[in-house]
Amino acid sequence: MVAFGEFVDGYDLLVMGAALLSLKPALHLSTFQVSWLSAAAFIGAAFGAAVFGDLSDRFGRRLIFVVNLLLFVGAALLAAFAPNVTILFLARVLIGIGVGMDVPTSTSFLAEISPPKTRGRFTGILPNLNWLGGAIVSVAIALAIKDSAGPDTWRWLFGLSAVPALAILLARQSLPESPAWLRAKGREQEALEVYARLGLDPAGAAPKRARRYRELFTGRQGARTGAIALFMACSGFGGAITTVAGPLVLTSTGFGASRSLQFSLLGFVTGVAGLLVGLSLVDRYSRRAYGIVSSLLTLAFGLGMATAGSNHAVLVTCYLLFTAANWAGPVALAWVWQTELFPTRLRGAGVGVVQFGCRLAIAANVAFVPYLLERMQLHAMFVFASAYLLATVLVVAAPFLTAGAPASAEADGVRDGQFLADPVKG
Repeated sequence: MVAFGEFVDGYDLLVMGAALLSLKPALHLSTFQVSWLSAAAFIGAAFGAAVFGDLSDRFGRRLIFVVNLLLFVGAALLAAFAPNVTILFLARVLIGIGVGMDVPTSTSFLAEISPPKTRGRFTGILPNLNWLGGAIVSVAIALAIKDSAGPDTWRWLFGLSAVPALAILLARQSLPESPAWLRAKGREQEALEVYARLGLDPAGAAPKRARRYRELFTGRQGARTGAIALFMACSGFGGAITTVAGPLVLTSTGFGASRSLQFSLLGFVTGVAGLLVGLSLVDRYSRRAYGIVSSLLTLAFGLGMATAGSNHAVLVTCYLLFTAANWAGPVALAWVWQTELFPTRLRGAGVGVVQFGCRLAIAANVAFVPYLLERMQLHAMFVFASAYLLATVLVVAAPFLTAGAPASAEADGVRDGQFLADPVKG
């Protein structure tokens, strides 16, 4: 239930790619308007993650779970009934804020209740499986209703996102507060009750300690924050080319709207397969080695897209392999590292900072894609694939990687002032 918020995230952030196929002709959108409407939700998500990640550390995970979904439902309905582009842009920003509120809150909660040896599977794989599930549903609905809904397809796609959000809001009422957060706030008895209710071992959880926000940006912890934020931004900037921007990329090469949506859907299914591969590997092998290999593979398939030219078979093959490699490696690893590298008292704020950079990177991708495709065609993929070269260099250079370290008080079980080292050989 904690990770189900990512289903709404995946549906609504990815639905714009499908919605634009009917929205652009219906509202006669310019390239400028397409760029900013595509980026709007990610700009809002960056703000929501940065601000409300910190607030989830201050006031608890459960409160944010309620507020963010209420905002999301209202904004989704506003988008569905938007009378003009300006109102639609505002609604998309508000939707993004709701999404951004959920991400650092839910991933922090998952990290705080996950066993150390399998935390990679919970924090790196489970949220992203839900995210891809939402993306798959958004494209499947677009394919199912586009003929009957016609030019109003985009309104239905936006409005229907309120349904799962409301269902998750109701279901989350049974969730307790994070026991690690309660203990970090000195509410020991309440924390022990929740540990018992969830069947968790309270040993090794974070004791109460003063919370200093500046720790995120100073000393060794500051280096960890910068490293994972940059790695996550690389993954977001490069990977968005086959997610939210996927339909635009495919239509630019001559595919019709239906065929573009079909290949987008196939891409998301391939992403699920990639995540399942990551599920079996992320807690088994050296994360540094895994990060290097998977980033280089993603780079190679991105370069294949850039050089495919008019060969649709090569383009689609590289598109799918790029998607699988990205979700199996860089995406899964980034989500694991963003929770393992912050102490409980700062985890929501830390993840919020990381997600702020990631969402702005995705916003930059979808804002630039329409312009670059017009001017460079598929050669624009060189720009986005290059993000994985930087990601590879970062993994090689940064001594911050972990493999199953406990997400407890001191930056996942590491004493203050120490970098996390990868305890698995490789």
